[in-house]
Amino acid sequence: MNRPVVHPLMLALAAVVAAPLAQASGYHFGSQSASAQGTANANAAEASDASVLFYNPAGLSRLEGTQASGVLNLVLPRGRFSDGGSITQFGLSSRGGAAGDFVEPTAVPHAYLSHRYNDRLTAGLGIFVPFGSKSEYDSNWTGRYNSIATELKTLTINPSVAFKLNERLSLGAGVSAQHIEGKLSKGADFGSGAMASIIDAQVRANAVPGVPAEIIRNAVVNQLGGLIKTASGNPSYSGRVDVEGKDWGVGFNLGLMYSPDEDTRFGIAYRSSVKHTLKGDARWQVQPAAGNLATLLNAALPGAGSQVQAQLLAAYTDSAAQLSVKTPESLSFSFYKRHDARTAVMGDITLTRHSRFQELRVDFANNLADSVTPQRWTDTVRASLGVSHQWTETLQLRGGVAFDQSPVTPATRTPSIPDGDRSWLSAGLNWKLDSKRSLDFALSYIHVDSGEINAYDNGGQTNAVGSAVCNPARNTSSCATVVGRYKLSSALLGLQYNHRF
Repeated sequence: MNRPVVHPLMLALAAVVAAPLAQASGYHFGSQSASAQGTANANAAEASDASVLFYNPAGLSRLEGTQASGVLNLVLPRGRFSDGGSITQFGLSSRGGAAGDFVEPTAVPHAYLSHRYNDRLTAGLGIFVPFGSKSEYDSNWTGRYNSIATELKTLTINPSVAFKLNERLSLGAGVSAQHIEGKLSKGADFGSGAMASIIDAQVRANAVPGVPAEIIRNAVVNQLGGLIKTASGNPSYSGRVDVEGKDWGVGFNLGLMYSPDEDTRFGIAYRSSVKHTLKGDARWQVQPAAGNLATLLNAALPGAGSQVQAQLLAAYTDSAAQLSVKTPESLSFSFYKRHDARTAVMGDITLTRHSRFQELRVDFANNLADSVTPQRWTDTVRASLGVSHQWTETLQLRGGVAFDQSPVTPATRTPSIPDGDRSWLSAGLNWKLDSKRSLDFALSYIHVDSGEINAYDNGGQTNAVGSAVCNPARNTSSCATVVGRYKLSSALLGLQYNHRF
């Protein structure tokens, strides 16, 4: 056994792109204001308060004086995973339990401020959460070798300005400073990795000229069948890694708003990608599994267990790690039309370039090979339609629907991102407390299409004919397969306080 046992590896830092129940497709959070949420995010061209800064900075030009908005979203997700026969690299059951309640309620704040300097120039500042999610499976669930826990936190500080060229046309621009922090935990099937290494060594040792290697391999596997069944997918011979990383990045946003008349507005907005290089630490739990494997293997193959133990402890050491991520840019088209003195309709179409995310590659500072996970995301379209009605002088009612296409296909779905196409149904209201103060309330139900998963975590390795293989010399994944079905949905509550100074 002269090859190091380097099979199992965590997708270190994958939390930066893992948002299994984020409120928009991919890893966007999905709502940055309660006033927008009430229309299913269709109201960018309405420009009703300072939160328009996020959706279209040119809308700041429509705001009078100095205005501030504070927002609190409460995410109430529901998620269920039904296992369909998850297996280790040897095709044996991963022996895990249920996924458990892998999502939990989360509160997310946002804040906005705008100030009109003169008839043409308005400035604003937004502090909001564009991406974010947290999921945590039971530590011994069937998909533990693909993911145990992921957490994503982002915070963007976005100063912006709007310039009113004339009564019809306004332009806006802003700069975004974005902080991102990710955490990940994942299991490592050291038992399967060790047995694969032993099998390879014995195939080489028993090679016979003229006899196909596959015949020899089958004989070795049959001989070691009892050990394989004992070690593969066994929690006693499994490890774990916990990884954290963080970074600051810079982007920008642009906007245009055109009003052919006082009752009609059209908007175009662009938000750039932000490049991040997350740097952090990978901390491994290796020693208990390595010791147990040494005891098991030495009893059957004297000396083999001690060699495996030494290889594991040498290979899986705590180290620095980094991951490069470029968040997707988006382009939005919106409209607002006031039908009469009380009623208005509005809509938004947003195109997002998720196809930037083709793979997740993690670089470890020690001698472990890069962890590579193919993603092959596709570009998406999100369409929203909303309506508002001024019920009384102090009460405005809102409603909206939206369809949000997912960048994830059944072939690329993973436990970290079990995404699917989403449908929104939203309702909300604005309650005017007095001439300076108002409150927005919003409630959304978000349905995520049920999704099958058959995720082979093999580091993206293929053979000469393009078939997926488990190659321990070139990747450091556990080569386990998660098979099952996800059913996801969420309620989203929004509360917003608006103040005009």
